[in-house]
Amino acid sequence: MGDTTGEPRTRAIARKLTVTARQIVQRFDQSVEQMGVSRAKFAVIALVSRKPGVSQRAIAERLQVTEVTAGRLVERLCADGFLERRGNPNNRRTYFVHLTAAAQPLLDELSVVAAAQEKQTFRGFSTDELDQLEQFLARISANIAIGGRVSAECPVVSPKVEADAIPID
Repeated sequence: MGDTTGEPRTRAIARKLTVTARQIVQRFDQSVEQMGVSRAKFAVIALVSRKPGVSQRAIAERLQVTEVTAGRLVERLCADGFLERRGNPNNRRTYFVHLTAAAQPLLDELSVVAAAQEKQTFRGFSTDELDQLEQFLARISANIAIGGRVSAECPVVSPKVEADAIPID
C-alpha cells in the first residue's frame, strides 16, 4: 500500500481521511435531501431528540456553529412544525427547544437512512477492526485537540484535496 506520488505517507493518509469523510457526508446528504431535509436540520432534530429542552446556545456549541446559525436552523424547523421553543421561566431571553409529535416519524425515517449508510460504509469490517479503527480515530482526534502553535518539529499538514474530490457544504 505504498504511495508512489512521493508525498509523505501521513499526508496521503490525511488526504484519504478527508476524501472519505466527504464521501460519507455527500452520500448522507443525497439520501436525506430526497426527504426534504438537510444534514444540518437532521443534526438539530437528532440532538433535540437526545436532549429534550436543550438551549439554542447548547445546540450551537454541540454542532460547532454560531448561535445565529443555530437560531436560524431552529426557526426553520419550528416553521416546518418539527420543533417548538418553550420559554425559560428563569430567563426570558432563553428558550428550551423540544421536538413536536410531527418530528418523530421524520426522525425514525432519517434514523433508518443513517443506519443503512453506516451498514454500507462499514461492510466487511470485523468487530475487532471497527474497535481498532475507532481507537485510531480517537488518537488522531486527541492529537488535533491538543492544538496550540505548530512548530517546525510538528508542522501542520494540510491535505490537498483532489479536483474530483467531493465538496462539503
